[in-house]
Amino acid sequence: MIAEVRMNRVCAYLVAFFLLPAFASPQTATFTAQFPGGAPGVPPPQGPPRDNNQPAKAGTATLRGHVVAADTGQPLRKAQVRVVAGDIRESRMTTTDADGRYEFKELPAGRYNVMASKGSYVNLQYGQQRPFEAGKPLEILDGQTVEKVDFSLPRGGIITGRILDEFGEPLAEAQVMARRYQNIGGRRRLVPAGRTATTNDIGEYRLFAIPPGQYYLTATLRNFMGMIGDSDDRSGYAATYFPGTANIAEAQRVTIGIGQVMSDLNMALMPTRTARITGTAVDSQGRPMMGGVIAAPVGDSMMMMFGPPGQIKPDGSFAISGLAPGTYRLQTMGGGGDTESASAEVSVSGDDVNGIRLVGSKPSTASGRIIVDPAAAQSLRPSMLRVMAQPAVFDGPMMGPPAPPAAVNDDLTFEVKSRPGKMRIAFAGQLPGWTIRAVRYRGIDVTDSGIEFRANEDISDVELEITNRVTDLSGLVTNGRGQVVKEYSVIVFPQDRDKWTPGSRYMRTGRPDQDGRFKLTGLPPGQYHILALDYVDANEWNDPEFLDRVRSKATPVSINEGETKSTDLKITTIG
Repeated sequence: MIAEVRMNRVCAYLVAFFLLPAFASPQTATFTAQFPGGAPGVPPPQGPPRDNNQPAKAGTATLRGHVVAADTGQPLRKAQVRVVAGDIRESRMTTTDADGRYEFKELPAGRYNVMASKGSYVNLQYGQQRPFEAGKPLEILDGQTVEKVDFSLPRGGIITGRILDEFGEPLAEAQVMARRYQNIGGRRRLVPAGRTATTNDIGEYRLFAIPPGQYYLTATLRNFMGMIGDSDDRSGYAATYFPGTANIAEAQRVTIGIGQVMSDLNMALMPTRTARITGTAVDSQGRPMMGGVIAAPVGDSMMMMFGPPGQIKPDGSFAISGLAPGTYRLQTMGGGGDTESASAEVSVSGDDVNGIRLVGSKPSTASGRIIVDPAAAQSLRPSMLRVMAQPAVFDGPMMGPPAPPAAVNDDLTFEVKSRPGKMRIAFAGQLPGWTIRAVRYRGIDVTDSGIEFRANEDISDVELEITNRVTDLSGLVTNGRGQVVKEYSVIVFPQDRDKWTPGSRYMRTGRPDQDGRFKLTGLPPGQYHILALDYVDANEWNDPEFLDRVRSKATPVSINEGETKSTDLKITTIG
């Protein structure tokens, strides 16, 4: 029996929009997702939040296929298969049966991303061909039965070894992870790639399900990522890179292939003097806050791991010990998105830091209204809209619960909450058939720059102008012999280099549909470069250094508001 779960809420939002059409009429179609050599490493896109006032949309389409092991061809039982259609806010998950078979029934028509995963195997998206490549969309029409959307999952790599102290003794409870560089927030950052392993009592670790690629192996003793309360012990260990250095420039990169097992990657952690941070955490009225204070590392090396929070005592005091040298963001933890919060950056270099005062503030409220052409407003359903404030500049993982997206009232007004910082006002998830024309604050265009939210200050007079005059850019890609190519990635970026900013709405990437046609919708009107590449890392395509390198090979293209344009391209190979 195949179990299917409908996911009405998903924690994250779409990170890529692949709005690509396929079939002209309902029919029975068969597809096989081929993954020569495996195609790991791209996190699956997630669906946006569903309107809680709307029932799940029933459909008439069916999707089915099989999941097998790439090395043996044997069916994989209880593999997870997910389908996400951001344009219709549909997200479901099912598991395979004993024959590796899965099936989704009553799917609404839409463009879906399909993903498969299981245990020690590498996760794959439909249409992935290479490591760290985005998947392809699959368009499904009403009444259609789409069969043989099959997945061959390659086994992930395995790395084993031991973590020791400076005397060669085993260290238990050390956390080990493989990390790789990615362009995040306009900066190259060293981020975790996959699972984290914890050493046992004899210092052994085992990392598994690693996608093929090049990584830096990192080990950190969990006790020295910050300890609860006070401690006089200042001995500790710095985050250590293989083969045994605290300096990333001296680290040895590890290359692992599909299903490869690498053994005896042992290293001794680098000893260092740790420090303690003490202080008080009070709310905006001077009263002690509740919960705890966490210290998260700040910098290009995004550890995304930290120790337990220092508990805030009844008098508001807190202490976090065992912090290795570095810069940390202190953040109060506790309560929901509406409670007060406080944060501060603190640098430690082996000496204790005392007297830190964290003063809380409630989330600020930005009130505004949706501006829309009256002739187009008739087709707009306010109940389907959710407005959110998102960081204009990414400088590390956000700690604590964010404010939830805000509903839009029938009169098109809204109130959205946010913590202090530079924020962009945007929609949560996709809004099919609509796009943001401009965001204004007190009459000034802040669409791209964002609005500065200040502690304990509310904001009014925000206008979010939207339009249904959406751009549509599509085309085919051919090789040197004039043959249509179906395996490529297309990227579009503005001719104005000042718009090559993190999260820029002027930059877009996509994969072709089943017929080899790409389609990108919702680009703002303007002058662009467009380029079709045989392969591009899904995490690197918007890196300004990469764009500088390929700009001379791109084709210039302009598009006006509401324009539908077809632009055919030649495939480009980047060495």
